[in-house]
Amino acid sequence: MKPKAPPILGLAALLLCAAAAAPGLAPAATETKIRQNLQQALSSAEGAADSFPVWVYFRDKDVAPGAAMSRALAEARAGLRARSLARRAKTRTAGTLVDEQDLPVSAAYAAKARALSSDVRAVSRWLNAVSVEATPAQIAALARLDFVTALDLVRGFKREDPSILREAEADDESAASLDPNPGLKAFYGAAYRQVAMMGVPELHAAGLTGKGVVVCLLDLGFHKTHEALRSGRVIAEHDFVMKDGDVQQNPLVPSDYTDYHGTACWSLLGGYMPGTMVGPAYGADFILGRTEDDRSETPVEEDYWAAGIEWAESLGADVVSSSLGYINWYRFADMDGRTAVTTKAANRATDLGVVVVNAAGNERANAWGHIIAPADGFDVLSIGAVDSNRKISSFSSPGPTADGRIKPEVCAMGVRCFVARSGLGVGDSSYAIGSGTSYATPLAAGVVALLLEAHPDWTVAQVREALMSTAGNADSPNNDYGWGIVNGPAAVRK
Repeated sequence: MKPKAPPILGLAALLLCAAAAAPGLAPAATETKIRQNLQQALSSAEGAADSFPVWVYFRDKDVAPGAAMSRALAEARAGLRARSLARRAKTRTAGTLVDEQDLPVSAAYAAKARALSSDVRAVSRWLNAVSVEATPAQIAALARLDFVTALDLVRGFKREDPSILREAEADDESAASLDPNPGLKAFYGAAYRQVAMMGVPELHAAGLTGKGVVVCLLDLGFHKTHEALRSGRVIAEHDFVMKDGDVQQNPLVPSDYTDYHGTACWSLLGGYMPGTMVGPAYGADFILGRTEDDRSETPVEEDYWAAGIEWAESLGADVVSSSLGYINWYRFADMDGRTAVTTKAANRATDLGVVVVNAAGNERANAWGHIIAPADGFDVLSIGAVDSNRKISSFSSPGPTADGRIKPEVCAMGVRCFVARSGLGVGDSSYAIGSGTSYATPLAAGVVALLLEAHPDWTVAQVREALMSTAGNADSPNNDYGWGIVNGPAAVRK
């Protein structure tokens, strides 16, 4: 048996040493920068070589007011796509399209943080922070930098989706229909029931396909060569975990991550294989971001997600569909719309005009029992899951938020959905049956894309109002169904 490493030097002792190395800085002032969750993680460390993913927050952007600030804001504006600026202009005046949150993190601050850590994982302009891998001693050294205001743990959690249940070929419900129209059933194939529940065939018949709308999916990876996805127009992709430009699993590297979950979600939103499956917004343009690392014990990590949504917003995304969630290290009291890192990033994106659609979570029957971040965001459209009989699923996370707001906003089918299947050894024409709010979310996000195609001038508030006021439970919203199941045609006519 491998001998257990000796206990590390206690946090208080480390901070005393750090303070001693920085005359004039009191130990208490240094220690208060270490937030409680990180302190708890440090106390459980077994050796000095243990490292932790840590947020390092900076006090400012290191730009002087006046002319220097004006130049920096002009440069930030020049770095945004015209689509992003046009979307922001829906609710902002010309002189306020960019602000200090859009400025890059100080290069000098980031360089010093990099020198005192093992690795920089992600950078967030909006949070004015970097996430790093750091040992206890490095954390203590970072805490004594005068421009560092706080250090906190990067949160993550293990996915608990019911996920892929079995191959579609073995499913006896895949031919179920909500409409006797044989022509429609033939076109949508086994995906008919999940799109028909929201009225998507009527929207398609009116000529809406998502054309001209940019949708970003943030997920585990995407099998771009699947037959249902080949026709999708991908205008940008990035792997925030591996830091490269390919979001598809590498079949030559068995240890590489799987892309099954992102593939399933993309197919639900925008798949197109007539006769087999058709998603709501197959005509949209797609941005694909891989923000989850399934090689670790906590594969869904908030720093990659925050970096991903900033990137998508800068490229002009109109809609972000996210079937990820974060609860580990948080308490229910933190689901208040303003605490979790991903929630803060989602709030910023909605403030800039992006419609953020996020899974409510699959926590109804477990110890957590609540919605997950960033579904608690103030203007985030959180999505619950119902079955083909329109009944709330046994796993769909209920509201309210910690501050008493009703969640989810709306629901879509998330039980026994028909999805594209991927994975090593799986061909490009395989399908499966899966369940989870993960799968209800892209279906609802696809309808959002159709709403924005029909009403390109609509703001986040207008999209929310149209969806919620026309959903099936609008007259008596509650914390199971929210305002009810999405009714796409009624929302478009709103």
